[in-house]
Amino acid sequence: MHTMKKESGPMTKRIRIESVRTLGDENVHSLGEENDLLIAKICDLQTEVLAQRAEIRQLTKAVATLTDIVKKTIRTMKPELAVNADDDFPIKTEEELVEVDEKISQDSTIYVTSIKKLLSRGRASRTIRLIFGDEIILAYNIDGAKNKKRLKDHTYLFRALMDAIGQIETKEPSERVLSKAMRCVKNYACKNKSRVGEEDPLSFLDVELDK
Repeated sequence: MHTMKKESGPMTKRIRIESVRTLGDENVHSLGEENDLLIAKICDLQTEVLAQRAEIRQLTKAVATLTDIVKKTIRTMKPELAVNADDDFPIKTEEELVEVDEKISQDSTIYVTSIKKLLSRGRASRTIRLIFGDEIILAYNIDGAKNKKRLKDHTYLFRALMDAIGQIETKEPSERVLSKAMRCVKNYACKNKSRVGEEDPLSFLDVELDK
């Protein structure tokens, strides 16, 4: 017995073509949806990146502001000074002179107050020895005249002295008061230089400190 083959007619071919078209359209539609999803995800990522960039810019500005604040704070911070500026007086050596001048450059107010308090204990010709030791007084004068060392070279200390003296002695210029006081001590030293058996020829100028 022979099996008869059915020949495909025009209708069958049309159905097959329509099926292929349908599958093709479905594939195209599916690819379109995937592309839409991908594009949406890319947009979301771009939005997130932009948001992160904006946040980074804000953080950068905040860090810059904080850095400026820290720098200003460091510049205005003052090194720890002696609890009592009186402890730095009298100044007896060149090293102490330089050290106190540096300290005054950091905070002049506390030293002006201390100098004023010390000088207010009596006549300047006596109380000046509460500020400077004899070696400093004998080696220095205000302008460095007559081969002496120049007190004005220690700028901050000299300004503090002028300020303190100006608050005590209002009738004479501060420089003149200081010059006369230092000269007085030097004159006493010269007059008593020849004295024998006296350990300190200027001891009678001593002013007792309040403890």
